[in-house]
Amino acid sequence: MSAAMLCLASCSESPKPTTVVDNSFAAATTSEADSYSESTNSYYDSTPISQAYLTGDTSSLDEKQTEIYNKAVSTINDLITPDMNDYEKELAVHDYIVGCASYDEAHLNALGFGLPNSDNPYGCLINGKAICSGYSTTFQLFMDMLEIPCKTIYATDFEGDDHSWNIVQIGESWYYVDVCWDDPIPDFTDRPVRHKYFNVSKEYMKTKHVWDDTELPDTDSTKFSYITQTVTHINSVNEIESLMEKALDNMQDSVAVTSDMSDFQFSETDQIDTNFNEENIKGLSKVFDSFCEKHTDHQVYCQRVQNGNDIVLVIYMRKFR
Repeated sequence: MSAAMLCLASCSESPKPTTVVDNSFAAATTSEADSYSESTNSYYDSTPISQAYLTGDTSSLDEKQTEIYNKAVSTINDLITPDMNDYEKELAVHDYIVGCASYDEAHLNALGFGLPNSDNPYGCLINGKAICSGYSTTFQLFMDMLEIPCKTIYATDFEGDDHSWNIVQIGESWYYVDVCWDDPIPDFTDRPVRHKYFNVSKEYMKTKHVWDDTELPDTDSTKFSYITQTVTHINSVNEIESLMEKALDNMQDSVAVTSDMSDFQFSETDQIDTNFNEENIKGLSKVFDSFCEKHTDHQVYCQRVQNGNDIVLVIYMRKFR
């Protein structure tokens, strides 16, 4: 989704109460207890579906829940293998959701009327249309079925609009995930999957998301951040183009690289909407030109991104119609 160049990293409070849904307790909790009411809460509860999967008892599911259940089970059977770790399972689910659904743009019109169920897994998995809460509740459902600790956050984005995303525990640390914002508008077939908001730190997420995080965990490790899991140490700029080609083959839209070369000894990062000038690294413009000559439907840009104590160069390949 396109976004204005604005950073709210200094904001300490969300303009609306922050609600965190934690299905491990089958309950919704909020940072402001008085603002939560069972009678007015409209957040989708996927617990009956995930519990049916974990117990093998589907007798309590209604027709709509059964459709979601069947689709989710079929997806897990297709995606997940016994040798996968939790990070690999989470990544497979993230990429599947981005691929199976597109944002329900009808919700963006003046009247705000879109397809029914776009705010829950039925819209995402069955109709192929979702809004932010549809993405986040679908991600929550899969994490619960796979018994990976996860919570859903309902608050606002940097423009003050209602928004929701997730936090997930992989290994010993919690990471922040926004599946919706990794599935930008417009959507189209064969577009590489973004991972800009996949397993990022709380600090990174707060540059574009506004919420009360006083009771939410920090990100204590970068071990299972997307950058850490995919970063490549290079000895020559000429290695980058083959990495970009490999990423496209794997339906990924970015590569992260580090190097001992003097050009790669970065002392600062770039703002989230600011691109690094590739001309500052000798030979990089030539690599980008060569790539774009082969892929005329792509644009390329890069950023210096903080990853723990390191600053890495992340190269993005944006495919357009």
